[in-house]
Amino acid sequence: MAFLLGSIFLVTILYTFRNLSGLTIEFVGASAGFVDEHIEFEVRVTRPDGRGREGVQLGWPHAIAQWAELFDAAACVVRLFVPAPQRGWARPGRLLVETYYPLGLLRAWTWVDLDAKALVYPKPIFGEPPRASARNRDEGELIDPRGSDDFDDMRDYRAGDPVRRILWRTYARTGDLVVKQYASYLDPRFVIDFDDVAGDTELRLSRLTGMALTASNLQREFALSLPGTFIESGIGSAHLDRVLRALALYGVPDEP
Repeated sequence: MAFLLGSIFLVTILYTFRNLSGLTIEFVGASAGFVDEHIEFEVRVTRPDGRGREGVQLGWPHAIAQWAELFDAAACVVRLFVPAPQRGWARPGRLLVETYYPLGLLRAWTWVDLDAKALVYPKPIFGEPPRASARNRDEGELIDPRGSDDFDDMRDYRAGDPVRRILWRTYARTGDLVVKQYASYLDPRFVIDFDDVAGDTELRLSRLTGMALTASNLQREFALSLPGTFIESGIGSAHLDRVLRALALYGVPDEP
């Protein structure tokens, strides 16, 4: 009996080691995301021709490990989700590859440095629509058709203005139709400016991120002004990506 158990133990060592032997691990790519989200990384695992592999698990610290399905397939892509506590480049570090195959008694493992990284944008703060400059406000377009509580000025009535905004007391006194002007009018070509928002650096970047996403959803041209960086007015997903990248990497040291 002891001889049999010893033989099983030795064979198990061999099979556990062979389950990882020859595997190729490659970083495929990662999706950008926002602070406090889980960023998706893709890793390709390839086995040598011949014997299938079972019970191979991959994972980064502080992330949920996933299984690599290699029994019938020669290669597979494993999707791993890593928390992003701060903006900039998310680098999960070395990847743990391990197995307890075949009996779960022994563990074989290795650490793989894939140099994986993903871009993390500031966490957006919404509720602060971009405001038109004072000289262009009358030419702007209302962001929220329901109006705003942020009373700013008065102007002459225009066809189509909500009746509830007419200042009837002024009309009774002067005979002129004037309406309340609110500050939530959007300049078709506005600048999202770091110096125009309050708070510390991270709070400002979060507010600017929310403004950029709002402008993009409204399909409006906008520019970005950061200390030392200015992105010309543009529109579309490519422009938004460029703006978000600048916000994510603001103040982040350049990579070697």
